[in-house]
Amino acid sequence: MTAGQLMQTMTALGFEHRWLEDEFVAESMRQGERKQGKEHHYVPQMYLKRWAVDGKVQPVLTDRRQVLRPQPPKEVAKKTNFYSLPAPGSTMDEPLRWVEKHLSRIEDECAHRLDQLEQWGSGVMSDDDLKRDLSVFLGLQITRTPVSRERHLVVIKGPVAAKREFYRRLDPRLTEADFQDMLDRADPDARVEAITLMFSDVRRAVARSLYQREWAVYRTAAPIVTCDDPVVILAGPPHGREVTLGVMPSAVVLYPLGPQHLLVMLRPGLRHSGRYVLDRDETRSINHEIVAAATSMVFERPGDNIAVHLEVPTRAGVPELDDEQTAGLGAAAALRLLLNDATARSRWAGVPDAPGWPVPRWYTQ
Repeated sequence: MTAGQLMQTMTALGFEHRWLEDEFVAESMRQGERKQGKEHHYVPQMYLKRWAVDGKVQPVLTDRRQVLRPQPPKEVAKKTNFYSLPAPGSTMDEPLRWVEKHLSRIEDECAHRLDQLEQWGSGVMSDDDLKRDLSVFLGLQITRTPVSRERHLVVIKGPVAAKREFYRRLDPRLTEADFQDMLDRADPDARVEAITLMFSDVRRAVARSLYQREWAVYRTAAPIVTCDDPVVILAGPPHGREVTLGVMPSAVVLYPLGPQHLLVMLRPGLRHSGRYVLDRDETRSINHEIVAAATSMVFERPGDNIAVHLEVPTRAGVPELDDEQTAGLGAAAALRLLLNDATARSRWAGVPDAPGWPVPRWYTQ
C-alpha cells in the first residue's frame, strides 16, 4: 500500500481529527524520512515517566510476579522495528518508516493534555477539545500494542467467509463488490496490513466510542500502577468475569493518569455518581484489574511494591483460525470462531473465585 493509498483509506473513515488528516500524516511522512531509530515504543515514554522516581520506573513481570530492576522509560515497553517491519535485506519502506514519528508527534502534543486532565483534580471532565484529543490518543494506545497487533493478524489471515460477514456487520452498506475491492487493496504482507488497521480502527470506531462516553477523573486513596496495555476495558455486569468485549459495548474503560489519578469512562446511559475518590479497597480492586489487563508487564513507582502482591491467572494464548477449521461452516458460525480468536482473553475465564467487577456504583443507570 502506498502512502497516498493509506492516507485515502484513513480519510474515508469516521472520526474527524487533525491528527488523522492528510496534512498531519504527510508531515509525519516528511519527518519520518530522516528517522533512523529502530526501537519503537508501544507505550509512550512520556506516559511512563509519570511513574518515574529519579528517572526510573519499576517493571514487574505479571505471570511470574517477578520484580525487575528499575529502568528508564525508554528501556521498557518497546520492540525493534515494531512499526517499520522492513522486509529481510531491505531498507525501511516509506509508508511504514514514518509511523513511529507520527505517533511521537501526537504523544508530544498529548503530554500536556494528560497534565491538564490530572490537574482537573477529580470530577466529571467537561472540556470538549481535551476529550476529542485524548479520544484519538487513547484509541491509538488501544490499537498499537503487540496483543492488538496479534488480534489484527487473526482477522487479516482469517477465512474469507468469516471476514465477509465481519465487515458486513461492521458496515451493513458494504456490497460484495466493496468487499472484493477491500481484499484486492489489502497489502500482501499481513504485518503491513495490520499497521493500516491500527489507524483505521481508531477512525472507524474506537475514537468515537471513547468520545461518546461519560468521562470523569478519580483520585485514589493509595497509589495505582499501570501496564503494557494501559487502557483497561471492563465488560461489567450482567456479564461474568470471563467475558471481554470491545470499547463500544463495555460498561467501563479505565486509564491510569498517574500514581494518584484514574480516568474513568462510562458507557452512555451510565452515570458517575457520589464521590470522585476511590477508597483503599476500591483502589486495590482497580490495581488488580490493571495487573490482570497486562500482556506481560506492570509498571509502578520504585518502592510502591504493589503488583507483586496481586496474583492473577496466566493469560491464555490465542489460537490461529484457518480455512480448514471453518470448512462446511456457514458465514455466521465462521464469524463466531473468528471473533472468538480475535477477542482478548480474560485472565479470569474459568476461574471459580474470580473477583467481582470493581466499584459497583459505576454500573447503575
